[in-house]
Amino acid sequence: MNTSQGKMTYSYKQPYTWNITGKSAEGLFSVLQLDEICASCDSIKDKEIGRLKDENHKSKQLNEFYRKELQTLELRTALDAPAVSLQTMVGELTATSEGKAAWEDAWKERQAELQGFVRQGKMSKVKYFRLINNMEQKTLAEELDTAQPNISRIERPGYNVPTKTLKKLATIFGVKMEDLIEG
Repeated sequence: MNTSQGKMTYSYKQPYTWNITGKSAEGLFSVLQLDEICASCDSIKDKEIGRLKDENHKSKQLNEFYRKELQTLELRTALDAPAVSLQTMVGELTATSEGKAAWEDAWKERQAELQGFVRQGKMSKVKYFRLINNMEQKTLAEELDTAQPNISRIERPGYNVPTKTLKKLATIFGVKMEDLIEG
């Protein structure tokens, strides 16, 4: 933009500034020229907003693409990686004193939760002892020389477990037979 006393240009690079060359900036602009400058600023601002919106949209698309690629890579890695046993993970967790303390605290909380279920009648004592001994129904069934569905039945709250079975269970769990009787 040319004025009677100098030349004025706008820098499109940050920091965005108007450069005025010529004699003096004082009295350089008339009201009409100021309106023209404002219109020019608005036009530049609108173009910049449009450019930033386009850039933002492209960034969002690229971000979504990378997120999907990452999920694909994670899945491929999970499928290709050898499985890690729970015992290995627990071993690594409990290798430090802090990890061991955290594991023991979590185990105590779990036992308290299970005991609460027993007190509420939501879980039988047989199931409680099976769980705290980290046994599956199938394993317990093999030790009792019975089928897994029988263990499921025995574990129902209120089920009257035969004395012979209670004795075997007490031996397996290392508890007294009375500890297994619902009270």
